Amino acid sequence: MNPQQSYRIGWILLILVILAGIGLRWPTPADEPRFALIAKEMVETGQWLIPHRVGELYPDKPPVFMWAIAALIALKIPLKVAFLLPSALAALGTAWLTVDLSRRLFGAAVATQTLWLLGFTLQFTLQAKTAQIDMMEVFWLTLCGYGLLRHLLLGPDWRWYWIGFAAAGVGVLTKGVGFLSLFLLLPLLWRPDLRARMSARGWLGPVVMLAVVGVWVLPMLWYVATSSNPEVLAYRNDILINQTANRYVHALGHEKGWYYYLVEVIPILWLPMVLLVPFVAGHWWRERARPDVLLPLVTVLGIVVFFTLSPGKRGVYLTPALPWLALAIAPFLDRAMARRWCVRLWNALMWLLAGAVLAAAAVPQVYERAGAPGVVVLAVSGLAMLAVLALTRGVVPWQRWGMAIAALWLGYSLLGPRATDPLRTPIDIMQQASMRMGPEGKLALVHYREQFALFADRPVVQFGYHTSLSAQRAAARDWVLTGPQYFVLGPGAALERCFALSGQQALGSRHGKDWYLVDAGQLQPGCEPGVKPAPRYQGPDYGIVSFGAGSSHAVTP
Repeated sequence: MNPQQSYRIGWILLILVILAGIGLRWPTPADEPRFALIAKEMVETGQWLIPHRVGELYPDKPPVFMWAIAALIALKIPLKVAFLLPSALAALGTAWLTVDLSRRLFGAAVATQTLWLLGFTLQFTLQAKTAQIDMMEVFWLTLCGYGLLRHLLLGPDWRWYWIGFAAAGVGVLTKGVGFLSLFLLLPLLWRPDLRARMSARGWLGPVVMLAVVGVWVLPMLWYVATSSNPEVLAYRNDILINQTANRYVHALGHEKGWYYYLVEVIPILWLPMVLLVPFVAGHWWRERARPDVLLPLVTVLGIVVFFTLSPGKRGVYLTPALPWLALAIAPFLDRAMARRWCVRLWNALMWLLAGAVLAAAAVPQVYERAGAPGVVVLAVSGLAMLAVLALTRGVVPWQRWGMAIAALWLGYSLLGPRATDPLRTPIDIMQQASMRMGPEGKLALVHYREQFALFADRPVVQFGYHTSLSAQRAAARDWVLTGPQYFVLGPGAALERCFALSGQQALGSRHGKDWYLVDAGQLQPGCEPGVKPAPRYQGPDYGIVSFGAGSSHAVTP
C-alpha cells in the first residue's frame, strides 16, 4: 500500500467507524440520556440560556454541548442521530487538526502515521462514538493547541494564536477545562527561543478567551441578577465555583487513588500508543530540545498530572492528551518499527485482543447479562478481527491494528444496538408504567435517572435530583394523595419505607435496581412524619416515544 493509499484508506476507515451505528440506538448511560433530555427540553421549552433537567436547573456543566444536540433537534433531525452527531463530528475535526498539524511539522508520511495512531486508539474511538461532552471538549482543546503551534512553531501567525485562545474560551463553556492546551506554553518559562516568538500582543490571547467565555457568562449573570428565584442564585454559585474549583479540589464523585490513571486507564484505553512509549522514549530524551517534540510531550504530561492531582477521576478525562501523544510518537514510529520486539509485541497484542473478544462470546456470564444478541455481537466481531489479521500478514502493524479495530467497532456499531437497547434503556419499564396508568395517569419519579423521564410518554414530575430521599418520599406521599390518577415510579429501595411493595407493583430491573409503580393504595401510615416535602419540578413532554395499545415497541416521533 503506497503512502497516498494508506492516507485515503485511513480516513475512509475512520469515517466509517465513527459514523457507523448513528441512528440505530437510543441514548444509554452513563451520561447520554442526561444530555439528550436536557437538549430536548431546551427545544420544547425555549429555555436555551440555562440548561434544565426535568424542570430543574442543571448546574453541573456549561451549555455548549447541549446546545449542539438541541440545535440538531430543532432542525428536525431525529434524536437517535442528533445525540451522537456532535461527538462524531468533533472526533473527525480533532483527527483532521492533528493530522494537518503533523503534516506541517513532519511531512506527509508522518501525518499518515499520526492518523492511524490517533484514529484507532481505543479511547479516542470510544469517545467518538459516545454522546458525552468529552469528545467535543477534545476538539476545542485540540483547536486551541493547533492555533498556538501554528504561531509558535510555524509562524509567526497571530491570527491562529488568537483563534487558539478563542477555542479555549469555547472549551471552558463546554466543560470548564478548556484551558488544558495552554500547557503548551509552559516551556516558554525556560526556553528563551520560544519566548522570542511572542510579543506584547501575546497578552491579547487571554483577553480573547475571557471575551468568548463572557458571551454566555455575562447574560447568565444578568439573568441571575434580575431574578428573585433563590434557585437561580444557587445555580450561579454552583456552576462558577462548586463545579469548577471545588469539584477539582474535593471530589463530588468518582473518587480514585493517585495511581488510577497509570494502572487502570492508560495501559488499556491508550492502546496501541502506550505500547510504543518504551520504544520511542529514548528518542524523546535525545531530541527533547526540539520544540515540536517538547511541546506535545509537556502537554500530555500536564494533562495527566492535572487530573491525577484531583481526587475525582474518570478515565474519559484523559482523552484530551491523545492528539498530543500521537504527535509525539508518530515522528519516531518508523524507528520503533525497526525494533523486532516492538513488532512482535504489537502483532501478539492484536491476536490476543481478537481472541479475547471471540472467547468472551463463550463465557456463560456474558450470555446471562447480554443474552443471545450480545453473544452474536462478540462472536461476529471477534471472527471479523481474526479474519482481518489473517488477511493482512505482511502489512505494517499500525495499519493492521487499525483494520482490526475497525472490524471490532463496525461489528459492535451495526449489531450492538439490538443487544444494548433492551438492557440499557428503560423502554420496556416505561411501557408497562404507561399501560398500568392509562392515558390520564400523572407520573412522578423518585430517586430517578434521566432516561426514565426521557422515555416517558407524558410529562413527568420529579422532586429534585439531589434532594434527600426523605424529602422526596414526603413529596411522593403528598403527590399520590392528590387523586386516584397520581402514580410514583422509583426503585424499591427508595420507596419501601413509605409504600407496601409487592410483585403487582414491580415493573422490572434496570441498572441493578428493581423499579416499582405505586399509588395511594400502597401508601403506608407514618410516611416521613415531620419531613418537609421536596419541591416539585415538571418537565415537558419530550415526545421521544409513544406507546400504543398493545404495542411492544417505542415509536420515534
